[in-house]
Amino acid sequence: MPIYDYECQSCGNKYSAFVQSFSTSDDKVKCPECNKYDSSRELSLKTAIGTTKSVGGCSAPSGSGFS
Repeated sequence: MPIYDYECQSCGNKYSAFVQSFSTSDDKVKCPECNKYDSSRELSLKTAIGTTKSVGGCSAPSGSGFS
């Protein structure tokens, strides 16, 4: 399921939402703040992964200055 970032054109609320498919139109997504169907969307960098399996962590290379 794709996750989209939305901005409501009526109240200015910014939020993220799961949608059923890429073809779901914006007029089917309701703003959780004002309950209107008046939002524009952008594809989010977030992903919805249908698993609860743990994935190994990552670490910064030594000497990179990140921890």
